[in-house]
Amino acid sequence: MKNNSVYQALTQELPSDQAKRLFHGRGGLFDGWQQVNIEIYPPVLWVIVYQKIDEQPLLEMLEQVKIDGQALGVQHIYIQRRFQTGNPVQVFMGDESMLEVDFKVSEAGLNYWVNLGKNQNSGLFLDMSEGRAWVQKYCPGKSVLNLFSYTCSLGVAAAAGSARSVMNVDMAKAAIKRGQQNLTLNDLGARSVSFIAQDIFKMVKKINQRGPFDLLIADPPSFQSRAFDVRRDYQKLLEKFKPALAEDATLMLCLNSPALGVDFIHALVAQVLPEATFVERLANPAVLADANEDASLKVLIYKMGLKG
Repeated sequence: MKNNSVYQALTQELPSDQAKRLFHGRGGLFDGWQQVNIEIYPPVLWVIVYQKIDEQPLLEMLEQVKIDGQALGVQHIYIQRRFQTGNPVQVFMGDESMLEVDFKVSEAGLNYWVNLGKNQNSGLFLDMSEGRAWVQKYCPGKSVLNLFSYTCSLGVAAAAGSARSVMNVDMAKAAIKRGQQNLTLNDLGARSVSFIAQDIFKMVKKINQRGPFDLLIADPPSFQSRAFDVRRDYQKLLEKFKPALAEDATLMLCLNSPALGVDFIHALVAQVLPEATFVERLANPAVLADANEDASLKVLIYKMGLKG
């Protein structure tokens, strides 16, 4: 592990008033750090260790951050060890005052509630920042269906981008409630935004009746108990909600499985939606650079109605 290069990568974006991923060891570009990601939720530095490693280089690097904390805008450092039962969190710097409490963070002019330590995830997937920016820019006047919406950050971005309507659907009631809070936090409550806390496959008829939608966003988990398996169910998702699409609809299809590349989605779209044309793969934030780009987050844009 090279502490200096990691420290430089970590601190070149600090201080920051924006929530963001600072270091992406999971990308495999820093030998020995493949099980470490580091994020900033001002004023908290959030360190995730995914598998058991020799932590001495990590702790030495964090000691330097601790020394420079005031200049870097870091008041607390929390380390979450996901390889241990219950995902325990160590307070490395500061105190527990920002742990397991709701607090507000900002990204590109929008605000979101996060909670560190209460659950495995904070409530805001920072790797989707470019996706949120694209949605906000694309959405004026569009009707949007946001499937697997989680805490509805993409739905908030759509509403902020003056979408005509937004429907957020996720089976987790707590996530949908947080989505409503995020909408209110940004003073977007008066927009035509709806929230459904239900398994999407139990709502197919109702959702399709609410169409047609100009933009379908699908950001499913790679695997979620018996609810969704990306290998088994992504095709089913496209088949079930095809009737909800406008003739010239756009699709944002996301895949965050290192084991599956872009060809997996291309093949599904070719089979289920042969009338759709691939437009682009959204660039990930630079910090998410990966030794194998096909293993990194994939956000793919398709457009209906372009073929003659």
